[in-house]
Amino acid sequence: MAGMLLLACTGQVSAQQKVTTGKAVFHSVQQLSLINGNNAVSAGIQSVNGFELNGWFAGIGAGLDFYRYRTIPLFLELKKKIPLKENALFFYADGGYNIPWIKSEDQYNEGPWGYYKVKNNHKARLYFDGGLGYAIHINKGNALLVSAGYSHKAFTTIKTTTNKYNIGTPQETQNIDIEKNAYRFNRFMLKVGWQF
Repeated sequence: MAGMLLLACTGQVSAQQKVTTGKAVFHSVQQLSLINGNNAVSAGIQSVNGFELNGWFAGIGAGLDFYRYRTIPLFLELKKKIPLKENALFFYADGGYNIPWIKSEDQYNEGPWGYYKVKNNHKARLYFDGGLGYAIHINKGNALLVSAGYSHKAFTTIKTTTNKYNIGTPQETQNIDIEKNAYRFNRFMLKVGWQF
């Protein structure tokens, strides 16, 4: 009898150890976002893939952000879940780069006097997003996610204008003008997503 009791206790402790140590679980999150800033209201989509362990999730994300200028945010996401019965409250933080995907507006005009050329070069800059949300668990790791947060995206455009006159003559001249514009956008984001 004592041996059976000892065996049962050992099995119970072993089962508890399996629960507490946990195992990393892969999740994929697909999200739609409504983006509201000072100058516009727009939308975006994101896909985040990573692993969850003991209430912490870490993953890699990418998306399309249509606020003012179309860009591609590439970021790392860290999320902490706080269980509330069957569902969970969570806090998240994203950080990475915002890559502009803007139609080129390069120009070139040529005539007997010379030529005029404009070249635009877009460069990636900082992207971050953070906030809190609520996860409604459905079954087998599937969940509906609703969140709200603050987001910042930025990029830089370098515009180079070249004027060349009297080509091939002693009076040949060339002027190059470089203009640098930094774009920074602070927005409020409301996201709805599905985790599986």
